[in-house]
Amino acid sequence: MSIMTSGTLQIKVTTADGAMPVSDATVKVRDGLGHTVHALTTDSSGMTIVVSLFAPNRIVSLNPHTAHLASSVYEIMVTHPGYVPQFVRGVHVFEGEGSLLPVDLVPRTARTDLGDSVNIVDLSPPRAAW
Repeated sequence: MSIMTSGTLQIKVTTADGAMPVSDATVKVRDGLGHTVHALTTDSSGMTIVVSLFAPNRIVSLNPHTAHLASSVYEIMVTHPGYVPQFVRGVHVFEGEGSLLPVDLVPRTARTDLGDSVNIVDLSPPRAAW
């Protein structure tokens, strides 16, 4: 019998290197298959609600005979009309753990507005070069 386990994630959206919160930003949380599992909006302090997300049971990941990861990996897309969108990949969620993801948006200006540009942040661990 498999028991569903989870961890939590909350996103804090700011601008000016974290100095100012961004309210009413749209935050989409996508699973490893690209399905949107949560669509959120930030409040006046730039925070989303805390969401519960699937994470594998840590006991399974400790078994040397399995190839299971100790976390689930999610992607986050943050948009707001006045800012360049930001896509964050490689967000890990661990069973029983709470995570806070800071996202700092860049305001759209004549210099930053390159049409459909998106800032991409990859939090995935580096791969070993063999």
